[in-house]
Parts: sequence; structure tokens; C-alpha cells
Amino acid sequence: MAKRILLHPGFHKTGTSTAQHLFWHNRERLAPYAAIFQLRHLHDVAKLCMGFSKTQNPLLLLDMADALDSAFANLAADDPRHILLSCEGLSGHLPGWPNVETYGAAPATISYLCGYLEDRFPNHDLSVTLTTRTSDDWLFSTYRHHLRGFRLTLTWDEFRKKYAPAADLDDIVDDIRKGVAPYAVTSMPLDQSRDHPLGPGGSILEILGLPSRILDQLDPVAAGNRGPTSEVAEQFRVLNTSTLDDAEVRDKKEALAKMLGLGGWNKGPRA
Repeated sequence: MAKRILLHPGFHKTGTSTAQHLFWHNRERLAPYAAIFQLRHLHDVAKLCMGFSKTQNPLLLLDMADALDSAFANLAADDPRHILLSCEGLSGHLPGWPNVETYGAAPATISYLCGYLEDRFPNHDLSVTLTTRTSDDWLFSTYRHHLRGFRLTLTWDEFRKKYAPAADLDDIVDDIRKGVAPYAVTSMPLDQSRDHPLGPGGSILEILGLPSRILDQLDPVAAGNRGPTSEVAEQFRVLNTSTLDDAEVRDKKEALAKMLGLGGWNKGPRA
């Protein structure tokens, strides 16, 4: 079987945390078959991609070669395993972040990554998979995420109106497909991937080419990075509009999130 590279650069809020928790939780079982790279391995690369999404500065793309060289320093070009990169930061910042309106930078960052991977691992077949979500669900999840992440003060109706163009992820997939041709680009809706016995991560591992006999050995995980309810999100927004200083607002939001168990990987079993 030909060895594959699967690049999974997002999108944010589409089951990525749950998938990445599955990969990490089962890393020892997966190691003989796939070399897996996540944010902890690709932090410097993702930082450059996110910076590019804010500034469109081409010098940031040029710096990516050194960052990628460092990330893959311990992986030989002739390593016989599949390679999986799963990190939503590779598509830039989540739209709605200050100075980031859409995923408009993603075709450039992903195209650069594809070119680098093709050159470094010429004996692997390269493809891109993008996890997606219905527009309204994605936009509302994004809104609640940003209310916690920074001092966003927009109401939901205001945010929805302003960032509606960013929410058509299928259009972004088409733009990326054009930008990275001739590499294959597929999309995986969350409504479908979450039905896999192993959740979104299982669907991604199947695309990578791992057979069922390997997937059957993996431990499932619960859904991760749970966002706030509408009521809690409004509490975040009220804090954001308060006269408290930034540090006080941050501390109060993090205390509330911690009390409610929001964010991060859910260590419980998958329901």
C-alpha cells in the first residue's frame, strides 16, 4: 500500500479537538503505523500561518521552511509510515479574531505546506482533508469561542451579520481546492464524521488509510473543547463590556470556564 500524507488544517470548531484528543490518547498504538503531528509539534508553523492570516505578509511564509524543518527534524524522508498533520492553526486564525475577517489566507498557507511536504516526502501520496460544519452552527460556535477568548462586545446578531461571509465553509474549501491543485482536497462535514464509532478522529484515520483492524484497537474519547451555553456566553459578553481592566476580565472568565469545565479535551469515555 502506498504511504500517505494527510494534511488536516481545520477548520476550527468542526470537531478538531475531539479528533486530536483521539490521536494523542492512542498515540502509542498508532505510532507503528502513522507519524502524527499536532499543535504541540507544529506550534511555530501554526504561529506563522496565523500571523499571515492577520497581516498577509509574505515574509512569514518564507520563514515557514525553517519552522517545518525543525518540526520534522526527527522524521526521515524515507520513513515507511503514513504521516498525519492535524492542526487548525495551519489555516490561520479563526475568523472573527481581531483583523481576521475570513479564511482568505488559508489557500496560501495550505498551498505552501503542500509544496513543502511534497518536496520533503516524495514517496508519500499527499492529500488534504478539511472538516466542515453547517454555517449557522459554525458561526454560533465561533461567536461563543471568541467571547471567551478576547474582549468581543458584539451581540450575536451583530456578529452573525458581520461574519456571515466567513461561515460558508464549502466555498472556502473550493477556494483551497483551486489554490492547492493538483493535490486532492476533500471535505468532511461534522454531521457525518461524528457518527463514526471513534468520532471525527476515526473518520480522519480512515481517510489516512488505516484499516479497521487497527482502528478497532483504539480507545474512543468523548467530545472535546465544549463551548459555553448561550447563557454563559452572554455572561462573558457582559464582562467584556464592563469597566474592569483586561486582566480582571480574563481572570473572571477563566474562573467561570474552569468552574463549568469548558474547553480542553474531555477525558471521559465517548458516549
